[in-house]
Amino acid sequence: MKSIYIICGCISFLVGIAFAPTLKADFLFSGMLIFWGLIIIRKFKIISICILFFAFGMARYWISLPVIDGESIHYYRNEKENIKVHGVIVLDPDRRREKVNYVIDVSDISIGGEWKKVHGRVLVPYPLYPEFDYGEQVEVSGMLVEPPEFEGFSYRNYLSLSSVYSIMQNPYIGGLKDSGFKFKGLLFSFKDSFEFQLNRLFPEPSASFEAGLLTGSRKGIPDELLEAFNITGLTHIIAISGYNISLIIILISSLFKSSSRKVKVPFVILFIILFTIFVGASAAVVRASIMGIVSVMALWFGRQSKVINALLISAFVMVLWNPMTLLYDVGFQLSFLATLGLILVGNKIISFVKFLPEKFGIREACAMTLSAQIFALPVILSNFGRFSLISPVANILIVPFIPFAMFFGFIAAILSAISFNLGFVFAMPAWLMLQVAIFITKLLAGLPMAAYEVEWFNHYWAVAYYLICLLAYFVYKYFRPVFLRR
Repeated sequence: MKSIYIICGCISFLVGIAFAPTLKADFLFSGMLIFWGLIIIRKFKIISICILFFAFGMARYWISLPVIDGESIHYYRNEKENIKVHGVIVLDPDRRREKVNYVIDVSDISIGGEWKKVHGRVLVPYPLYPEFDYGEQVEVSGMLVEPPEFEGFSYRNYLSLSSVYSIMQNPYIGGLKDSGFKFKGLLFSFKDSFEFQLNRLFPEPSASFEAGLLTGSRKGIPDELLEAFNITGLTHIIAISGYNISLIIILISSLFKSSSRKVKVPFVILFIILFTIFVGASAAVVRASIMGIVSVMALWFGRQSKVINALLISAFVMVLWNPMTLLYDVGFQLSFLATLGLILVGNKIISFVKFLPEKFGIREACAMTLSAQIFALPVILSNFGRFSLISPVANILIVPFIPFAMFFGFIAAILSAISFNLGFVFAMPAWLMLQVAIFITKLLAGLPMAAYEVEWFNHYWAVAYYLICLLAYFVYKYFRPVFLRR
């Protein structure tokens, strides 16, 4: 299939998903679009493909919405009496400072002592102890309610990413049995062991900072440090995304600079797979790994059109699996846009940072960060509500330390499982990099007028921003040679 068909089909599908929640339409409307798409496909192939995939995107969104009937657990929300459910913990428990969030896939419900089969997932906030693990079958009792909505944040939309549409209030959990060996459970055990080793090697807040870089976990990062990251526009470095993984890949590839491409590419792909396994292979890490591989392919092979196809197909598959990913997963949005920025303008930004040294990939890492930031800016403004004036400086000063902190921290955690002293040797340079990054972040965050609150930014401004970026890209690409000749 021609590249233009792939690009049009994938983009139309994503646009269909994006518009489905706001369009007052149903399956009849989608069917009509498909009908007209098939009618004109012979004469207008591209238009037909756009119509068909747009309709397909809308239909996929509607199919993903839960059907709330007597066989759905969500039908029993706001019952006057407590209910009991049986189910299995189907996601890695989200352990916070004061509680743990369990996601239970419910199989049975009891109201008034009578059990019946149901389906659906519920969120169960619970104290830290006793602990329950992924894969355990449990009995939960409590009051089932709808997720609340907060000003500026939709908890309902956030939970829909995990297909969760109900919360159990004032719950009590009783263990039934372990549901047996599960491969994902083994991966989550890897992640827990990995974070345990980080906590052994690093003092706080360095341990939580390192865990944020490598696994995306923010549970131990102090609020004041998170606020400093927000002010300086550095929140992206502790949100697992494609460009984070790309940073450390650039470092590794620079260490093997003398190797041929045939040796380097498989080695780096193998490293990504091992990294993904060791940090638990959560959805965020898997998504970031895919995006990271795509961005590295762009940097190595320079086949922009082919890599853009790979990026769009990756996004298509991930959104096809879970349409809510496109709408509400900020990590996916940042990964996709950051990777797109790396592909389109990464090499061009390098010419603006020639004053930085090339050693250890510092110049390349900074160029990657800036190109990623340019494309991800609207998502950052929409979700964090702040425009950081100090962000370009902060990225240039801090990003060179991040690949080293990630690399040495990862190696230290792995080796410490064999020998703590050996792991500690590698942890020391990582700790030093983290301390420098924390110091600079806090210093820049304390500067007057470091950031402005942006409460007026909405999707209209985002569209205008990307149109301007698109115009600037085409002007640079097609008219730059004309100006240079003059």
